[in-house]
Amino acid sequence: MPSEDATVEPSLPPRGLRAWVLVVAALAFVPALGVGFLGDDFVYIARFQTMPWAEWPRFFVHEWSGGIWGQPLKELRPFAALSFMIDARLWGGEVLGYRLVNLALHLAATALVVRLAWLHGTRLPGARAGHWAAGVAGLAFALHPAHVETVVWITGRADLLGSVAALGFLLAAETHGTRGGWGSAWLAWAALGLGVFTKEFCLIVPGLALAGWMLLGRGAGRAEWGRRVRVLLGAMVVIALYAVARHAAFGRDTGNGFFGWNDGPAWNRQAAYLGWIVPVLPFTSAPEWVALPPMGAMRVAWLAGAAVLAAGLGVAVVRRSAWVAPLFFGGAWWLATTVGLFVVVYFSPRHLYLPSAGVVIGAGLAIAAGRGWLRPALAAGLLVWCAAAHGAALGPWREAGRISREVLASLDADLAAADDEAIVLVAVPETHRHVLLWAWSSPQALGRPFLARPRRADQVIERPVNYVRSDRWVDDHRPVETVRRASAAAAVHVDREGRVSHRLVPRDELVRRADELAALVATGLNPDNLTQWIRTCAQR
Repeated sequence: MPSEDATVEPSLPPRGLRAWVLVVAALAFVPALGVGFLGDDFVYIARFQTMPWAEWPRFFVHEWSGGIWGQPLKELRPFAALSFMIDARLWGGEVLGYRLVNLALHLAATALVVRLAWLHGTRLPGARAGHWAAGVAGLAFALHPAHVETVVWITGRADLLGSVAALGFLLAAETHGTRGGWGSAWLAWAALGLGVFTKEFCLIVPGLALAGWMLLGRGAGRAEWGRRVRVLLGAMVVIALYAVARHAAFGRDTGNGFFGWNDGPAWNRQAAYLGWIVPVLPFTSAPEWVALPPMGAMRVAWLAGAAVLAAGLGVAVVRRSAWVAPLFFGGAWWLATTVGLFVVVYFSPRHLYLPSAGVVIGAGLAIAAGRGWLRPALAAGLLVWCAAAHGAALGPWREAGRISREVLASLDADLAAADDEAIVLVAVPETHRHVLLWAWSSPQALGRPFLARPRRADQVIERPVNYVRSDRWVDDHRPVETVRRASAAAAVHVDREGRVSHRLVPRDELVRRADELAALVATGLNPDNLTQWIRTCAQR
C-alpha cells in the first residue's frame, strides 16, 4: 500500500493505482474463463441466439423470458436481452466469449468503484487518504467472494450490467453537480435508463444520490444544488417512463408486494446476505444459516441496527466528522440496496453485487481515515480475507463448469458416430454443491449452439428436475416410445463426485433397455429410478 509522505491528491486516481487494481481483478477470474455453461445460461442463450432483431423493442413493454419457465416473469430487461442477442450471435457455443464480456463488465464496475472511493477519499483529512480509500475499495471489490457467481455465471449479466449503469449514474451525477455541463447530465440519465431497463434495483439509485448529497455534500452552494436538482428531475422522468412501460407490460399487477417482513425464510436470506459480506459464510457451500434466532428477534436486531446507524450518522454530521462517508457507504448504502431483497423469494450471492460496492467503499474510507500502523493492518486483513474467500467461492463453480463442459464433449463424441434419429439420455445433477449445474437447462442444453449435432426436444430424456417446465415433464415426454423408436442413444451419467460416464447405446441393446424402462413406468417412474436406469445405460 502507499506511503504517507504525500499531501496533495490529484483530481483522478493515479493510472498506476487503477492499473494494478484492474490487473488483480482480471487475474482473479482467469481460472474461471473456461468454465462451461451452467443452468439458465443454456436457456437464455438458446432463446436469444436466433431471435430477430425486430423483436427486441417489444421487451420494453413485455417480459423478456417468453414464459420459458412455465409462467411469465414480471421483469422488463430489454438491455440484458440485447446483450444476450449480441453475444449469442458473436460467440455461439464458445463459452470463452461470454465470460470475457462478463469479466469486462466486472472490470468496468471495479474502475467505477475506484473512482467513487477516490472522489470521497480525497475529501478526508490525512496524507494520501484518496490512495488508501481507492486502493482498498478497488481491491476488495475485485476479490470479494460474493462476486464469483455474478461474474462466472453468464446469467449474472443483468446484475453486472445494471450495477455498472447504477455506479455510472452516481459518478456522472456527481460530476454534473460539481462541474456542470450537459454532457455529464445526459450521461447520468442514459446510465439510469440503461440500468432500470436492465434490472429493477437501479430504481433506488437516484435516492442514493440524494441521500449522499444531503449527508456528504451539505456545504454545496446554490448553483451546485441547482445542478443536482436538475439531474434528479431528469432521473424522475426516466423512472416515470419506466413506470409507464411497466404498466403497459403488466397492468396494475406489477410485483409481489412487501411480504417478506413477516416471512421467516426472507429473514433467513437476509442473514445469509449479511454473512456473505462479512467473514462468516463464504467458506461453506451452505447458502443460508443452519440455525437462526426467532424472526421477531431478527426484526428487532434489524431495526436496532438501522436506528444505531441513523444515530451515528446524525452525530457525525453535526460534528462534521470524517466518519460520515464511511457510515453512509458502509451502512446506509447496505440498507437501501438490500431492503428490496425482502421481496425476492430465493437467495443468490449475485444480488449483493451493487450492495457490496458501497460496503467496500465504506471500508476503504474507514481505513483511509485511520492513522499509523492501523491503516496497513486493517487493509491487509481485509484483502487477505477477500482473496482467501474468493478462492474458496470460485472452486465449486470451476468444478461445476468442468462437469458441464465434459458432458457436452462426451455427447458430441458419441453423437458423431450416430445418425440423426439417435436420442440422448442425460442424468446430470441439477446442482453441484450450491452451484446450479443443469437445473432447468433441458432441452436447450442439447440443442443449438451447444452441440455440434443438436437434438430436438422430443429426442431428449433427462432428469425431470432439469426440464425447463418440470411440472409438465410427464405430459410432454413419452419416454418408452421415444426409446423404442430411436436408432441409438447417447447416454451420459454424472455421479455425486462429478465423475462422468458415457457411451453410445446401440439399437439392439436399446430395445432391451426400453422394456426395463416400461417396467419402471408401470410401477411409477421418478427422478431416482430414471437416473439409475440412465446410469446402467451409460456404464459399460
